[in-house]
Amino acid sequence: MIALLLGINAAHWAQTSTANTDTQHPYIEVVVTQEKVWLLPDDLPVDHIPVQVYNNTGKVVLQKVFTSETEDWSLDVSGLAAGKYKILIGSTQTEYLTKQGSKGLL
Repeated sequence: MIALLLGINAAHWAQTSTANTDTQHPYIEVVVTQEKVWLLPDDLPVDHIPVQVYNNTGKVVLQKVFTSETEDWSLDVSGLAAGKYKILIGSTQTEYLTKQGSKGLL
């Protein structure tokens, strides 16, 4: 449903969540696409939620801190190279992104 509201083709997104046992941060629903990672917190206000994106070698390639004052609850991942990425939200919630290579026009 959320993918349709965002105008995203459902074939281009996937979500894999792990249980959130972090009592300092609320559970964050996450929609992962090839262009953006959308974060939808269950509870507001949100004090301080760090989000880090790691490449397959464990290097942080993107990071952002979200708070109640954050207007855009998304990360732009369109510039990342094709590959597998791990997204750490807070200290315990983990999501995954597999970026596809560029598709040529026929």
